[in-house]
Amino acid sequence: MRSFYIVLCWLALLPEAVSGQEPIAVTEMKGQCAGIGNSDDCAQAIERRQVPLSHGRVRRDSTGLHLRLTSGTTLSVPDDTVDTAGAWPTWFHYIGISSALGYYVLWAQHVEGAAIRLVNARTGWSVLIPDLPVVSPDRGRFVTTATTFERGDPERLQVWRVEADTLRREWGFVPNYWVPEKVRWLSNRSFEFVHTRLEPTTAVREAVDTAEIDSGGHWVTRLGP
Repeated sequence: MRSFYIVLCWLALLPEAVSGQEPIAVTEMKGQCAGIGNSDDCAQAIERRQVPLSHGRVRRDSTGLHLRLTSGTTLSVPDDTVDTAGAWPTWFHYIGISSALGYYVLWAQHVEGAAIRLVNARTGWSVLIPDLPVVSPDRGRFVTTATTFERGDPERLQVWRVEADTLRREWGFVPNYWVPEKVRWLSNRSFEFVHTRLEPTTAVREAVDTAEIDSGGHWVTRLGP
């Protein structure tokens, strides 16, 4: 309940945040990125659209992105291009604001693969997640799915819980089939998702699976045929 009121307060402080600022998915060759076949170029195109719509809350200069926080300070997000042993350079692009969570949403482009960086619009606290969040009706949780095995992580689906000004990973799912997709919340404690499976006949078949919190407070799945 506390997290819900925090989000309401954030929206009251930034009433213009919702209009035109929901995150735009970085999808090559589609939508805002029609004709763009590179994810970094796609994210840059989305940023060029979104920054002017932020009403000064987000700006970019030669040092990186600068996000205005509701606490009155500005958070600078430089691009990490240091090529040292073991380092993974990352370039950040602003793709919108999640009004349901109260977080800035940045595209984190790695040398190989990408992720989403969520930045708390009040405190600047941030975390990396695999992809855009699909938020529950009560705004207390979200689901995110991974389309690739990022840096050896086998989880393809994660549930995160909103806890005051931070987010906590609550559950992860490692499927034995192709990537889960098309997540849809059924209630505040359950959601469904689609998976595809390549049959021996080379046909692709879709099935709908569900995940829910059981009576013991644990996430369980019921997989479709």
